[in-house]
Amino acid sequence: MAKAMKSSESEKSCSACQEKKKKPSQKSCFNRNYTLYTHRVLKEVVPNQGLSSKTADIMNCMINNILERIAEEACNLLCYKRHLTLSHQDIQMAVYRLLPNELAKHAVAFGTRAVTSYNDSRSSVNL
Repeated sequence: MAKAMKSSESEKSCSACQEKKKKPSQKSCFNRNYTLYTHRVLKEVVPNQGLSSKTADIMNCMINNILERIAEEACNLLCYKRHLTLSHQDIQMAVYRLLPNELAKHAVAFGTRAVTSYNDSRSSVNL
């Protein structure tokens, strides 16, 4: 019941969210193509396995769907808090709200580690 109250309050507080709700939703699952990255991760985990094109399309749709849900939830959190700038805490909170407990913990941990290693590599190049 509390979650329903929060989401309805956030929709009332932000006109950008209301405008977004009015637009017809696009049902295309091919916004971005992550097939190359899916193959790379699969080769790291199981080197002898491959993916069929249909499986790669399904994985691509799933990744796009999850990313869209996280972005939408982060936008709702911004509207609820009446902030204009998206921060890493907003993304983390959206992940915690959307994914199951253990999966959310792992997703946030891997995401934090990836951002840290990216920032470290950028700072070493600039030196």
